[in-house]
Amino acid sequence: MLGWLGSDYARTPLNIVVGPKTAKKLHTAFGMETVSDALTNFPKRYVAQGKSLDVSFSDIGDTITTVVEVHSISPAPAFADRRKPLKIYVSDGVRILPAAIFGAEWLRNMLHPGVRLLIVGTLSEFRNELQLKNVDCMVLKADGSVGAATGKLATLTKTAKGIAEMQRLLTRPYLPIYRGRKGVAGIHLALYMQRILEWLPLQPDPLPATPEGLTDFDSALRGAHFPSIAGPDIALARLKYDEALELQLAVGARKRTQASLTAPACMEVAGGLRDELRRGLPFSLTDGQVAVAADIAQDIARSNPMNRLLAGEVGSGKTVVALLGMLQAVDSSRQCAMLAPTEVLAQQHYRSLTAMLEQAGVAVTVRLLTGSMSTKERRATLLEAVNGEADIVVGTHALLSEGVEFFDLGLVVVDEQHRFGVRQRDQLRSRGRGGMTPHLLVMSATPIPRTVAMTIFGDLAVSQLTELPRGRQEIQSFVVPTLEKPRWEARTWERIGEEVAKGNRAFIVCPRITRDEEQFLDESVEAVFDRARKKLPGVRISQLHGNMAPEDKDRVMQAFATGQLDVLVSTTVIEVGVDVPEATIMMIRRAESYGISQIHQLRGRVGRGDRGGLCFLCTHTHSQTPERTRLDRIAATTDGIQLAELDLATRSFGDLLGDDQSGLATGLGLVDLTTDGEIIERTRHDAMALLDVDERLVGELISDIDEEQSNYLDRS
Repeated sequence: MLGWLGSDYARTPLNIVVGPKTAKKLHTAFGMETVSDALTNFPKRYVAQGKSLDVSFSDIGDTITTVVEVHSISPAPAFADRRKPLKIYVSDGVRILPAAIFGAEWLRNMLHPGVRLLIVGTLSEFRNELQLKNVDCMVLKADGSVGAATGKLATLTKTAKGIAEMQRLLTRPYLPIYRGRKGVAGIHLALYMQRILEWLPLQPDPLPATPEGLTDFDSALRGAHFPSIAGPDIALARLKYDEALELQLAVGARKRTQASLTAPACMEVAGGLRDELRRGLPFSLTDGQVAVAADIAQDIARSNPMNRLLAGEVGSGKTVVALLGMLQAVDSSRQCAMLAPTEVLAQQHYRSLTAMLEQAGVAVTVRLLTGSMSTKERRATLLEAVNGEADIVVGTHALLSEGVEFFDLGLVVVDEQHRFGVRQRDQLRSRGRGGMTPHLLVMSATPIPRTVAMTIFGDLAVSQLTELPRGRQEIQSFVVPTLEKPRWEARTWERIGEEVAKGNRAFIVCPRITRDEEQFLDESVEAVFDRARKKLPGVRISQLHGNMAPEDKDRVMQAFATGQLDVLVSTTVIEVGVDVPEATIMMIRRAESYGISQIHQLRGRVGRGDRGGLCFLCTHTHSQTPERTRLDRIAATTDGIQLAELDLATRSFGDLLGDDQSGLATGLGLVDLTTDGEIIERTRHDAMALLDVDERLVGELISDIDEEQSNYLDRS
């Protein structure tokens, strides 16, 4: 928060403000220790004074705080029984739902249609209908004052101080709704936040001047928890601005640091190896490939390090673009290293590069370095790397091992970049000659939405390949509801058989490896493999999954690639690095269990030749459910950018990029990359202006970025 987290007030221990007992509760439930920990835990929603709050935005099983109106009350029982709850029906403004309040029969006469209640309870579902269980309630009087209450809500009003606190809380223009945790309900958290903000004195603005059109920092911090009558948007706009500005300042500062480093200039050589490859390729590059290759050529000709991200669809031709850049480096008597996350992918890159070079008649020495190589092979490759005979070395993590040295490393290419940490990547870049930093090209098969490119990849030049190579057929995708349309599923098995009969190959992807006897229909690799052998008699079928030894996986993959196998039943290990042009059909079992980008990458494994591809998304979900709607949208388009935007709208962008990182690690908690593009654009411009005039202030403003966030930015 632009340096505020390091201020004395922000670092104040919570026990000083709310007392040891409450501080212990907050630490146990939320991990909060300081005032800043509490005040950066913003409400998830707000309810305006006199309004109800729709419960459907919460998840089943959540303990929720909400405001409702009494709709009706179940008849009183003939005989009093304290064990039975008072059953009422309440309206959240959208629907009528039942609520059970134990030990509250005495409250019956105070409840009638139209009475507003503050409720804390568990949202549950019975026969597809929402209901509230384990409910505590508080009557909200027409003047906003506190009425009768049950359970834990009653304990809040046992003292004069408690009544006064609740009155102040409940008569505010908006009631903040926080996500509760075990031991601390959302309404309790709202009370604690009120105490903290009443203790907190006026906070100075970290910026020299309040940004035009926005409120000051202190008003924003308070208004995000307890909005004025104008609503929460004014406060949130300022805090989003601060959040985005901090990130843009951080990536901008990193970009300037990188620009101060020295790299080996790799000049274009007319008629050199790069031009030889262009002339000898048996296919024409797309316009996008030509443009990106030109950008890379221009970048690596400079004496400061290139830091470029090349993102594109599976099969969009990233490898040939990377090879053009590598050949330009080799033309300048530099070496290249290509780092891949798995041995299968490293071997595939090695075969792909050597095949392209041989086909084009380009004489370049390419070597492979992996962990499974014999000592003799490894020594030979290491010697060629250090004496300069090896022009390009393709490898796995083995490239990062101690003792791997280069004569003159000019360009590092990292595939599936999110699988490598900053230390690993920098470890390879540190092997440049004479203290120089090699150029860096990182590749990702996940298309990058523009807002992500401006934030997390703000210190990288981003290139997107959106066109498929000429002659490549589009993949057709179909949703197959296995429970509703069993005949459709039967037809998918028939289509696999028909494709195999034509000499093509098929993938069947499963969500798990081992059998699960408790599942209604077991979709594990083991179970589906057995079903496939029965449904496809005479077809050569094998399994592939992560529990297999590396040499066994390589053997199976090689057999599939060379046509010794027809069908591969696997987990998502095929998601990366499997290039089999004869694979034309894929069946994804339980498709609803995969992410959008993951499905898109998986289906990119078929139709890589000129034969087109089919992908069947088999699902147990019913029509009109969110999961089914999501699959329908995936099947309707092969536009990677459109799907990445959809994925970003439904998941965190850390997940989208394949990184298990929280909003804390990325530094973005309030900013929504799908809707806050204007804020991101504005802060990008403002950050550059601030970096030009006051680097000391910038250092103070980004002092909140901790080591975890810093590593995430480096890794990105």
